[in-house]
Amino acid sequence: MQKRVVFGLLCILFVFTVAAFEVLSQNVPAPITIGESWQITSKRLSETREVRVFLPSSYSNSKRRYPVIYTLDGELTGPVVASAVQFMAGSSPIPQMPEAIVVAIVNSDRNRDMPVPNAYGKKGESNFLAFLTDELIPTVEQKYRTHQLRILVGHSQGGLFAIYALAERPSAFQWYLSMDAPVTGFPEVKPLIEKARVEITKNPNYRGRVVSIEKLYGWRKEWTSFVSGAPKGFYGEQVEIKDETHETLVYKGVYEGLKILFHDHTPTMNKDDRGIFTVATLDQMYKERSQDYGYQVDIPKELLLMTAAQDTAMRYGAEAIDLIKRAIGLYGESSETKRLMAEAEQAAKSGRDPRFAEWANLPAPDAVKMKPFLGSWQMTTERGTESMLFEVYDGAVRTRCTVAPLGGSPFQMDVQFVRVIADGTLQWGLRNGRGAGIILRTVKLRDEDTLQGTTEPVGIEQAPPPHAVTYRRKS
Repeated sequence: MQKRVVFGLLCILFVFTVAAFEVLSQNVPAPITIGESWQITSKRLSETREVRVFLPSSYSNSKRRYPVIYTLDGELTGPVVASAVQFMAGSSPIPQMPEAIVVAIVNSDRNRDMPVPNAYGKKGESNFLAFLTDELIPTVEQKYRTHQLRILVGHSQGGLFAIYALAERPSAFQWYLSMDAPVTGFPEVKPLIEKARVEITKNPNYRGRVVSIEKLYGWRKEWTSFVSGAPKGFYGEQVEIKDETHETLVYKGVYEGLKILFHDHTPTMNKDDRGIFTVATLDQMYKERSQDYGYQVDIPKELLLMTAAQDTAMRYGAEAIDLIKRAIGLYGESSETKRLMAEAEQAAKSGRDPRFAEWANLPAPDAVKMKPFLGSWQMTTERGTESMLFEVYDGAVRTRCTVAPLGGSPFQMDVQFVRVIADGTLQWGLRNGRGAGIILRTVKLRDEDTLQGTTEPVGIEQAPPPHAVTYRRKS
């Protein structure tokens, strides 16, 4: 009996010990891995260099390949570039750029490797470039799954070195982000700049990109001569940052520079004549991106699923199904794709909303019928104001919609159509920004200064139900 009690007590103690351990283990801080560091022995530099690599969040769970961003002064710029890439590639419904591997090159002797302008020609810069192109890049491409698009990022002396790399080894990197490089006013580097200019102009098939972020230095007025004569495939842009100093512009400069380098990664209004994205329209767009980037650029998963949801809301079920199938083929099946597929299949069974075709083919509104509604009207809600202007100019009706949100800047919304329907009722459709669907307003003139009616979101996912609206005539 005593043994049983002791055993029971031991069991109770064991249970409490395990429970306590589980509670404690849940509170043990877990490390967050954002990159890895390794060293490479350089024969060209006769030294061992530290390299810090920041991998995309999807790297370990996929077999995909990624473009590589090499950043100079890596101990400082590495985390900045990695943070910007992570935000731009993963924090928006439509990624601003693809995921990328960031390789940060830690300094050993900065003035030797990336000299000030008057110190070029002493072989320090040529040895460092040889280390990058002949030793580091092959090692990175052996260790990681990479695409052939390589981008070089540098600030100040590093920005000048990026231009030197373009001039001396133009095939090593395809795109360049040069921030406040000491170019203008330094005669010592004029031959270097001229050589870089020749490199981007001599080849009619050159497809490189150069972005110059400037505050204290940069090209200034010489930028035009630098890029003049560049072929159609070249893209270059000069950006001045006014509210920073030479030392502090890196954080903002990296974001602005990458946004410009990847300015065409986010879809434009490349929709078909029905106003929707399809696999065909996206394939055409990313075929062009692949030519510009130099590797096969897949349609981003987020874009495929977002546009599928929009198409479903507009009851283009078959088109949505095609988009979801492409997403599954590229990125695998998930609970989200299963949910969207079920909704798309239901939309396909329901058939399309005929109103979209009707609205797309409406004639221009009749100026005589519009006469009672001409003028400026305003609706005020807890979110701000919306103003509608109806006027006749050269015999044609013109409309404008201006939205002024509380605490925000006013913006224009596209008016898809305006028409006067039976019994003197006015109806117009507003584009849902860059998304799909129409915000339909149907109102009636209650007196000469009041329009009352309803608003109905049509083909807009997760939209509120129809509700009443009132506009007052503005004097």
